[in-house]
Amino acid sequence: MNIIADLHTHTLVSEHAYSTVDEMLNSAKDKGFLALAITDHGPASSDGAKLVHFKAMHSLPNYINGVRLLRGCEANIVDYSGKVDLSENVLAYLDFVIASYHEDSIQPLNKKEHTNGYAEIIKNPHIDCLGHIGNPKFEFDIEYIVKLCKEYNKLIEINSSSFTVRKGSSPICREVALTCKKYETNIVVTSDAHSKYKVGDFKDSIELLISIDFPKHLILNTDYDKLTEYLGIEK
Repeated sequence: MNIIADLHTHTLVSEHAYSTVDEMLNSAKDKGFLALAITDHGPASSDGAKLVHFKAMHSLPNYINGVRLLRGCEANIVDYSGKVDLSENVLAYLDFVIASYHEDSIQPLNKKEHTNGYAEIIKNPHIDCLGHIGNPKFEFDIEYIVKLCKEYNKLIEINSSSFTVRKGSSPICREVALTCKKYETNIVVTSDAHSKYKVGDFKDSIELLISIDFPKHLILNTDYDKLTEYLGIEK
């Protein structure tokens, strides 16, 4: 399975990560990737980036050492009505936006509220992807949300870090992937790397997808042309 872009990575702007933009892009180049999304945490995280970080990403070139830089964010979902911690005008500027539940930004409640929150996020035209939805602390209606992502042409992330960092995520990730296969909902495979050493570490996600014979054509970041077309960006 040839993944051509890692779409969920953090730099030392997120204080619990340890590499610079250059280090992350150089690592991506060394590993043969065509693109890399820098998706530092939004400002509602306890160690998230300040708003000015996202506004200033225009100062970075589109290509660094031959790798396409995607200006991104892992936005925090901050209520169950679809609100995130970046304004619409900032979201619209970015190339790739993930929206995720994090416990330091929102208190887990119940399956109904979690599902409603995701449903409202999916309807936001500036958000591309739901992040690490295998977290068992934010239980939700998998079938409903996967079908809604298909309807709105949104992506679901199969996050490799979830298998080790978020206890109990593995069976949920499997159910999510099987449901995406059933409804032909597009996914992306990501590392959630917090250092240059973890860029492109997709091992657990790929093993899962192979085990269920997941269709390659539904994995958006296996095809650079499809990825850039989906994001509406220059190659």
